[in-house]
Amino acid sequence: MSVEKTSGNVFLDAPNNKKLMTVIGVYCGVLANLLVSTSNSTLLPAAAADIGGMEIYGLAQGVSGILGVIAMPIFGFIAARNPAMKRWLCGGSLGIGALVLLVRALAPSMPVIIVANVFWGLVSAGVFAVGFTMIRDVYDRKRAGFYLGLVGTMMSIAMLVGPFLGGLVIDRIGWRVWCWILFAILAVGFAVVVFGGVKVSKEDVADLARKGGKFDFLGSVFIAVFLGCLIIALSMGGSYVKFGTPLNTVLLVISVIAFIVLCLVIKKKGNDAIVPTDALKDRNTMVLAAANFLHNFGAMTISFFIAGFIMRTLANDPICVAIGPALAAGIAMALMAVLGLFLGPVFGKAIAKAGTAKNVMIFGNVFRVLVMAGFVFALVPGVPVWVIYILMFLAGVFTSQQQATQSAAPQIMLDKDLRTIGNSVIQLGQNLGAGIGMAVFTLVLGIFGAEGMRICMIIALVSWIVLFFITFLLKSPAQEASEE
Repeated sequence: MSVEKTSGNVFLDAPNNKKLMTVIGVYCGVLANLLVSTSNSTLLPAAAADIGGMEIYGLAQGVSGILGVIAMPIFGFIAARNPAMKRWLCGGSLGIGALVLLVRALAPSMPVIIVANVFWGLVSAGVFAVGFTMIRDVYDRKRAGFYLGLVGTMMSIAMLVGPFLGGLVIDRIGWRVWCWILFAILAVGFAVVVFGGVKVSKEDVADLARKGGKFDFLGSVFIAVFLGCLIIALSMGGSYVKFGTPLNTVLLVISVIAFIVLCLVIKKKGNDAIVPTDALKDRNTMVLAAANFLHNFGAMTISFFIAGFIMRTLANDPICVAIGPALAAGIAMALMAVLGLFLGPVFGKAIAKAGTAKNVMIFGNVFRVLVMAGFVFALVPGVPVWVIYILMFLAGVFTSQQQATQSAAPQIMLDKDLRTIGNSVIQLGQNLGAGIGMAVFTLVLGIFGAEGMRICMIIALVSWIVLFFITFLLKSPAQEASEE
């Protein structure tokens, strides 16, 4: 009789079907999160036209990410101290997201949707800050690299399907039906993570838990105030809390004060702080966080503003005339997701095999800088739309690279004790980069008009050149003998 070999790690020794359920649940969260974000620009105005609130529907998008930014470091702290809670943090966030979509589907008015959307950000916190670490918990380095690389494929599927399928359903059947479809995806994700995925007790994983003092309530309060005020001031600075107004200024001042106090709390509590000092001192954590921030900062010029440039400035282009400006813009956005369908697992496996994301990031950085330089020269009135199509297709290389890097690199490169809390710091860079990028580029376009588009691309190019050079600061971690 053969005896099954065990590692002594309850996550790694879990049944394969339970592991697969955990992965499927996380993928459901990734898909739903991107499907919602890529279809909001169609769904929210359609809902407002039906139930009223055309003057305020944009606020539903503005408030949706605030709580997620705040929750990421808090979720990371809790998950690191009690790994048994990961299932409930990730699964629970998917359940809350399902409830948000249920409220959307039944909403009698736009204010109801806006209030519900406040809680939508918990989905991204549960998936990005906790879900990715769950996949790494249950698989060895190489297998985890493959599954985490597939996250990029899931994102690319959502980026392709969301705008077209969402628009089709909303136009032909109704916006409430699309909400029900998204609700079903998250409900499945919740069920498979909580009831079908890997389950462990606090005692089972006591040796895997990060040691330290009690929960840092003081640090949590000030990080919530700092990030909440900052994101509100920046993300709504061009609309509901306009830059230069007393309220916007007050929010920024409060954010600065809260940040100073937070720094003092971190200095006093050290590794017991909500953002522990060993995470802030770890070079790989900070480089990956900075890379996540810089990529998402610059990517807002492409993911958010290119469609508007085609529809407004290039409406007379032969392609736009033939198929319509909106469809022409939609094709441009879809082209950016094509390569990600195939490259995600390739990049994930490469990161796992090398034990570092440096080479994958350098490869992506070359495309990132060259494509953005192309946009700097190409985005002028009269440029053929097909030129933008080529650049958007090539942008899929570094978009896929970043998707694989943000999911796989923290799980592969960070030490066990730092993996969960460090990942939450790294994922925080994504939301901050997008929020600040949106604010900066909206302000530039407001000041310079059509010419501002090129200025935005130059700013993004500079940020990505910085990203190119900081990548070389990554160091290769020592490989763990148990994972060789």
